[in-house]
Amino acid sequence: MIRKTKTGRIQGNAEYSFVKDRVKLFREDNPRGDIITEPTILEDGKVLFKATAIKDKSDEASASATGHALSTKAGVKDFEKLETTAVGRALALLGYMADGEIASAEEMQEYEAFKEAEKEERKQSIEIAVSTIKKAKTIDELKEFFTSLMPDIKNEVEVANAKNNRYGELNNVTKAQTK
Repeated sequence: MIRKTKTGRIQGNAEYSFVKDRVKLFREDNPRGDIITEPTILEDGKVLFKATAIKDKSDEASASATGHALSTKAGVKDFEKLETTAVGRALALLGYMADGEIASAEEMQEYEAFKEAEKEERKQSIEIAVSTIKKAKTIDELKEFFTSLMPDIKNEVEVANAKNNRYGELNNVTKAQTK
């Protein structure tokens, strides 16, 4: 049974349910229920959270579900966020969700922030590549730098154009010097 939960809009105008609302509804529906969380710090430093939601802890045959969340982060509140993610997944697997999605609003907001940071990092990588290309003093220096770039950065139009333009400039300088 899917128990639709209150939703909120996040970036991109999508609607997702917040874990706090899932927990509230679960507690209302299941007064003898329980949510148990267990963190495990792995050898590689990652943290794994396991959350188990049980509808009736006094009934061995009661419906239950387990959710997991894994992270390498160690920032302020990351431990708590990871626990919340695991709880949200366990509750979603028990049917506490909005329109069949398992990801919570918190997870989607974090994902959107990650994608935005990734986009900004890529933009900076492109800017650095273009700047370095423009500073190349010889064709060999230009070739060496360009071949060191990751393929996805090399294939950016802005980077390829900068390389072609600088190659043309350096080639003209070389021709002028040999005359």
